[in-house]
Amino acid sequence: MMKTNSCVPVCRYFGKCGGCLYQDLPHEAYMQKKENFIKRAFADKHIDIELNPIISVPFGTRRRATFAFRKGVIGFNETKSHQIVGLDSCPALVKELSDFLIPLKELVQNLKGNGDIAVLSTPFGIDMNIKRAESFPTLAQREFLADFALKHHVVRLLYNGEPIMQKMNLPFGPDSFLQPSAEGEKILVDLVLKYAFDSQKAVDLFCGAGTFTRPLAEQGIKVIGYDIASDSLNALGNLGKERDLFRNPLLANELQEIDTVVIDPPRAGALQQCIQLAHSSVSKIIMISCNPTTCARDIHILMEKGAYKLHPITPVDQFIYTNHIELVCYLSR
Repeated sequence: MMKTNSCVPVCRYFGKCGGCLYQDLPHEAYMQKKENFIKRAFADKHIDIELNPIISVPFGTRRRATFAFRKGVIGFNETKSHQIVGLDSCPALVKELSDFLIPLKELVQNLKGNGDIAVLSTPFGIDMNIKRAESFPTLAQREFLADFALKHHVVRLLYNGEPIMQKMNLPFGPDSFLQPSAEGEKILVDLVLKYAFDSQKAVDLFCGAGTFTRPLAEQGIKVIGYDIASDSLNALGNLGKERDLFRNPLLANELQEIDTVVIDPPRAGALQQCIQLAHSSVSKIIMISCNPTTCARDIHILMEKGAYKLHPITPVDQFIYTNHIELVCYLSR
């Protein structure tokens, strides 16, 4: 991220669009705000933490977004509002997606009505999923969407999850979770591999499309990824198993032969799974969290009665200018 003492926003929509909140803050004040957010979350659980310096992902590297559209206008919601700010570009996104907003305006004017469009920049082209209350597009809309996809190098176009046009099979499903940026993903993977360096057998919980499962396997670690998203797991082959870890967490006795657990839960955290981990004999836990509040709650469970020791936390800021921050936490038994 560009370091500057000025308070000039980098986006002309700042102040109206609700996507970014802190573009008007000097760099040092912005970094301090993020640090204080993390420290408060852990202080609320009476956990003393040591923070490594925040690793910032460059601005303009976001490879996925979900735009809202209504009455021919597409963009993000205004701050604390359901009104949509019409966008022609977004500097937070990779250039391919930022430029894609112009043709998307033509698309939503043709579709009319309301909905959302999730877009992802892939090495093969743009992956997009139009989500609307209407279950099926009309024949005319299908023809328009197919032509649109071919014209604008869309590799897969879905309508409520159903394919309208698909040039190739992508290695992930339409709703698979991927890290917001390729740069941020590499930082997280490198940190996970650093902490897992001497592991023999591991599990990757809430594994998604295998962001950490595959790199762990490539290091010679015997690993299985668990998630409820079957589309993602299909791409993992025998490295993945389907399981609802909220309702059916891995039990402590199922982890007896596991020395390392990698866990990357959604914002709600992994309360029930951490209760089981606290009673396990696992040597290492590497937690990746995008929510310091639920992260602190779950780590408090793991640290109760001296079960695990928390090492310095590494924050990764891949949600530039927002309230969000990613944490990589390493705990040893």
